Amino acid sequence: MLFPHIRSLGVAHLVVIGCAMATGAPSCPGKNFAYNASGVQILGLSRNDGASSADACAAACCTDGPCEVWQFQPGNSHSNGCWLGRMSQRGSSGNWVGASTSSGPPPPPPPPQPAPPGAPIAVNDIKSLGLQWEGVGAISGGGATTKLLMDYDPKVSSDILDYLFLPNFGLNLQLLKVEVGGDADATEGAEPSHMHYAGDENYNRGYEWWLMKEAKARNPNIKLYGLPWAFAGWLDPSAGPDTPAKNAFANPNISANYTVSWLEGANRVHGLNIDYIGQWNERNAPADYAAALREAVSARSPETFVLNRLPHYPGTGSVADPQGCTQYQWNTTDGSRWVDEEGSVADGKSARCLARCVSRNYVTGCHTATFQWHLISSFYDYLPWSRCGVAVANTPWSGSYEVTSPTWALAHTSQFAPPGWRYTGHGAGVQLLSAGGSIVTRVSPDRSDFSIVLEKMTHQDSSCARGSNPSYDTSPENVTMVLGGRLLTAAQNGLQVWFSDLSQGNDSPSLFVNKGSISVGNDGKIVLPLGLNQMYTVTTLKTGNKGNHSVPTAAPFPIPYTQHFDDENVSSPPRLWYDQMGAWEIRPSSTGSGNVMRQMVPIWPACWGYSCNGPTTYFGPGGVIQAGMNVSFTIVLEDDAELSTSYCTIDSKTGAWTIGKAKGSGAVFPPKASHTISIALRSDSTTVILDGKVLGSGEAIVGGSSGGFKLALNRYVFAEIDNFAITNLSNEY
Repeated sequence: MLFPHIRSLGVAHLVVIGCAMATGAPSCPGKNFAYNASGVQILGLSRNDGASSADACAAACCTDGPCEVWQFQPGNSHSNGCWLGRMSQRGSSGNWVGASTSSGPPPPPPPPQPAPPGAPIAVNDIKSLGLQWEGVGAISGGGATTKLLMDYDPKVSSDILDYLFLPNFGLNLQLLKVEVGGDADATEGAEPSHMHYAGDENYNRGYEWWLMKEAKARNPNIKLYGLPWAFAGWLDPSAGPDTPAKNAFANPNISANYTVSWLEGANRVHGLNIDYIGQWNERNAPADYAAALREAVSARSPETFVLNRLPHYPGTGSVADPQGCTQYQWNTTDGSRWVDEEGSVADGKSARCLARCVSRNYVTGCHTATFQWHLISSFYDYLPWSRCGVAVANTPWSGSYEVTSPTWALAHTSQFAPPGWRYTGHGAGVQLLSAGGSIVTRVSPDRSDFSIVLEKMTHQDSSCARGSNPSYDTSPENVTMVLGGRLLTAAQNGLQVWFSDLSQGNDSPSLFVNKGSISVGNDGKIVLPLGLNQMYTVTTLKTGNKGNHSVPTAAPFPIPYTQHFDDENVSSPPRLWYDQMGAWEIRPSSTGSGNVMRQMVPIWPACWGYSCNGPTTYFGPGGVIQAGMNVSFTIVLEDDAELSTSYCTIDSKTGAWTIGKAKGSGAVFPPKASHTISIALRSDSTTVILDGKVLGSGEAIVGGSSGGFKLALNRYVFAEIDNFAITNLSNEY
């Protein structure tokens, strides 16, 4: 055991990081782990999947040259396990054990004595400006988050896309990050790879191409960014239909070619130039892959910049950056000052979280772009992390959708600060407010325009799903700003004032309200009353707008429902189905005429961190199937596999079957033949009919509100589904 005294630290042993370690611990060559890193999570570390214990984690850090801290927390979730890296900010407490070669960066100096509430705040460009603003970003992916948007009527989906991308209408997104699909669950579900197997290439799969083109059509200046979570299984030669891929970088040059082919396909097939490509979400890619990727991108997609791993959900600090961000180059464009995946909570709390983070990410951390995860919640509510987007669009059968308050919280910045504007200096329009909250000011390159964002989000009401949010006191105040320099000159034509009260719900009339214009006298003074969980934008720009499209009325899912797939586009994801593992897509039938829904992945993918099962897909909203209904479909397996649904399993090789707790054998269900399966759901029983004959019956099993209809295989084989139907049950069975 490398650090025997660490093993004894448990839940009750929350030890302050920085205390010297007990003596007698064996040393690592060239490293002295003299400090305890237990009890509190260290932010910014990288996950090491090869270490499954604290001892193995410590050993991994010993052999990793740059590593100066290791932490291990038992458990099966992605946030647990072994994490390595350098000392940085401390996060929340937990069952972490670990050690470090240093006590971490020294604490920042105490903040300057705050001015009394109401004291004037200087806002000017008299001294040097701060860093360059790079934009509000959001992520489509990290779990197939946008899938159902493409299933809406085109007129309605166009309206929703306006809210996301159209300048001066809604969110006005400035950076769009999309998942490079890898056929495996990346949180809620899976996005399809452009290469399911060696020699396969298809750049019309999924919906991210469509989404990026729609974004560019509305805002040609939006930046595009691709990032893989999972990878196609064939990149690992040891993987197969029954064996999950473990090393997507077995041959770094092949893996780099796989990623660069996605960039080339975006350009060749869709006319899209991808501005940025990442290496691997929330993980450090192997160095040889990173080098191969950079070399391949430079040769074949030179307009694309390869990013290093971004810090994820750091949150905000309690004091302004002590150096006023002057330690950084002001005009970086390499993503080094970006932060990823803030937000991730639903509705009002997400709006308040984002209002705090977008401004204070810069004030306290010098971050110049903030990404919200995720862009739009276009997946069923029974899946993880539901309703955390800036809008919710997951009922395409009715056309109804919701534009939620995070859209308007972010619009306070994105509609009034184009990328390329610069922050004013700390203490000259960038600072924390003495009674809680913050002010940030951004100015145009020629300093003829500027925008000020004021926010007073309370600690208790603005927590994100993750990240730092230190406790602080907040009280209402009248904020007095005094404009100076060229900002005072720019303000002489009047200023527009926009206001939101984020303590209200999504339908509140107090979201993104134009309060009209105000004039500024020669003294440059502006006074605004700022209450709890409120925010303002004060700007010279007159282009702001709260767009408004009429929203169709919500309606229940229509029953009876049939789906034959013949009217759906080849290579597209099946309408209203949602893949969690594998890739089911529309293909011509291999056994007859018309289209089918086909499972296209023949090799178990290199999973990312959530489910890693066989091919799995869901249909419909929670509660769509009830007692008194019948579910039926035809299926062709191209090799032996066990089929499972929400109600039964049938093994093609052994003939074994289950219906709830009931079990049996003798099912005639060979591969390479078409079979019809009907599942009759009664209030007292469930009966399965295979090819017109009763296979068996079991207890009543009704989906209810727990989920939609689930269909899965236990291994990666090609399979086809057709003639799917949900009908009201007749009395024929």
